[in-house]
Amino acid sequence: MSPAAIISSPVDGAAAVKAVDAKAPTVTADGPIARNLLHVVDDRTGQYYQIPISHNSISANEFKKIKAPDTEFYADQNESGIRVFDHGFTNTAVVKSKVTYVDGKRGKIQYRGYDLADIVANNKKFIDTAHLLLWGFWPSFEEGANFQRKLFDAMYIDKCVLDTIHAIPPTASTTIMLTAGLAAVQATQMDKVPAHMAKNLYLGNPDLVDEQIIRLMGVLPVVSAVAYCHHTGRTFNSPRADLTYIENFLYMCGHVQEETGLPNPRYVENFERLWSLVADHEMTCSTAAVLLTASSLPDPISCIISGVSASYGPLHGGAIEFAYKDMADIGSVANCQAKIDRVKAGKERLFGYGHRVYKVTDPRSDHIQAVLRTLKEEIDNDPLLKVAFELNRIAQQDEYFVSRGLKPNADLYAAFTYGAMGFPADFILTISTISRTQGLMAHWKEAMGLTLGFLLGGRPLLWRPTQIYTGKLDQKMGL
Repeated sequence: MSPAAIISSPVDGAAAVKAVDAKAPTVTADGPIARNLLHVVDDRTGQYYQIPISHNSISANEFKKIKAPDTEFYADQNESGIRVFDHGFTNTAVVKSKVTYVDGKRGKIQYRGYDLADIVANNKKFIDTAHLLLWGFWPSFEEGANFQRKLFDAMYIDKCVLDTIHAIPPTASTTIMLTAGLAAVQATQMDKVPAHMAKNLYLGNPDLVDEQIIRLMGVLPVVSAVAYCHHTGRTFNSPRADLTYIENFLYMCGHVQEETGLPNPRYVENFERLWSLVADHEMTCSTAAVLLTASSLPDPISCIISGVSASYGPLHGGAIEFAYKDMADIGSVANCQAKIDRVKAGKERLFGYGHRVYKVTDPRSDHIQAVLRTLKEEIDNDPLLKVAFELNRIAQQDEYFVSRGLKPNADLYAAFTYGAMGFPADFILTISTISRTQGLMAHWKEAMGLTLGFLLGGRPLLWRPTQIYTGKLDQKMGL
């Protein structure tokens, strides 16, 4: 029977399913038969449908075949087939990907099939992890060194980018400066903007895709460092060819040791580990924003600006600033218990706690806490971080939090490490953007991959979710 086959005449739904079930044996001499069909009966019409199941999912387009006579409320669009309502995409898969797998039930993350715990145990660096995510394999020493050189060669910005950032009040958010600076970079390379050139540039063009990924990854820490220095009144240092990607970021930000003029090696190592741990987290809100924008085929800078804007909200990356401001309001360790009591009473929220995906401990948390343990002296000298850790100590011993599985999420732990190494709370989201771009660009690269449909002249698919209209219809204008 063909997919979504229809019994066109009305039937008894239960009888139809039983009849099909009875004809399909579950076991043969060779073993059990996979049952990969969803049986559907539309009670409105009595029609019966079979919908194929693949990878524990069904194609939403199959439901278009399930039609019923139109009703008076024609906005229901019955003639176009039944629609799937999923507010907030809580149970909708939008892409097939080979980049990252997150298992919230088992507490595992895999990059290209490699377990994150093994990646950390093997001390993989930023360059290694980025290369794996982008090109699907671990680089040799020579490949890693070549990637590093290409990133350094891309670390240049035009004077107009500096002027754009410096035109923004220094009291503004560095995230706002980052998006403005990236837009200025985009303006200096209009030949890489598809709409401006009036042609497809990236879909099915892997060489240009790779070139522009390296350009974006190269320029991102430079723009971020310029924004940081403008925001804090520091002097920006131009990148150096003898420094690694992460060393250059810290150097450009002016986070260097007085005696050497270079970044603290201990901090460099911490960044290396952190940026591997948070390199990607598959389909997050910001990843979806990047891919939604990518579906209209613009340049990668347009896509990453969408991702940054999505992450700036307090329900996503912006929650870190909320958490820090919350801790500042608490003021001291002595006030932590009262804060916890207000949270338990439903009067306030504890930002940075809990994660929608994980039913067990976030697999990144233990590794990030190991980094934090190397920063004990810095934490002991920071009153804000002392409040954060006291909050966590109380929460992890309180039945209210324990029974609900409410733990600090990995992004909050990572924020603590950046804070302990001297970066203010309002720059942490910008740091996180740099660390996550390798993963976001891996998804963009995958979306721009050469497809059979494109080879055969098929149209690329623009993401365009539908809506359920529930308002009034056909109202009359008053005279």
